Amino acid sequence: MITQKILQNKVPFLLLIVMLIGFHITWDYFNGGVPTHYVLHSKDMPGFSNWWGLLTIPLITLILLYLTERQYHKNPTTQKLSHINNGFISGLLFGIFLSALWVFDLDGIMPYVVWLPVVASFFVPVHYPQHLLGFIIGMAYTFGGVLSIGIGLLLLLLSFLIWTIFRKGIPLIFQKINQKN
Repeated sequence: MITQKILQNKVPFLLLIVMLIGFHITWDYFNGGVPTHYVLHSKDMPGFSNWWGLLTIPLITLILLYLTERQYHKNPTTQKLSHINNGFISGLLFGIFLSALWVFDLDGIMPYVVWLPVVASFFVPVHYPQHLLGFIIGMAYTFGGVLSIGIGLLLLLLSFLIWTIFRKGIPLIFQKINQKN
């Protein structure tokens, strides 16, 4: 299985990510310059060059692969591997979808679409590292190595809080109330 091979051989996967980011930045450099992305798309806000992607994307990839491997070793069933595959692919497709909305000037609906993982977290857990890794890789081409990580971490945190509070916390509260009665 591909996921198991990636988890066992993180270095080749990491080198692939570095090569992809390197090719992208080299292409940008020779075709108009490496872009800078501004927070909230305003030049008055701080800007982050895509050069940072050479550092941030491989670093976050290594961290997320480690966390995914740790999650896998807690319960190494084939269902867990398929869960990891599905989580990575869904995050990747969502990141590509958001990037496509931005590239094709459909950014008017983007503020609504970006909240889909948060809404989904009411029903399914979408706060795992494989979701974030796919999301970051899917958005890195369009948004660079800093904004894609920042947006992904924010969505991951909100999704985790919702899953924890609404799916675990509220039933626990009702259970405690029922035990007292």
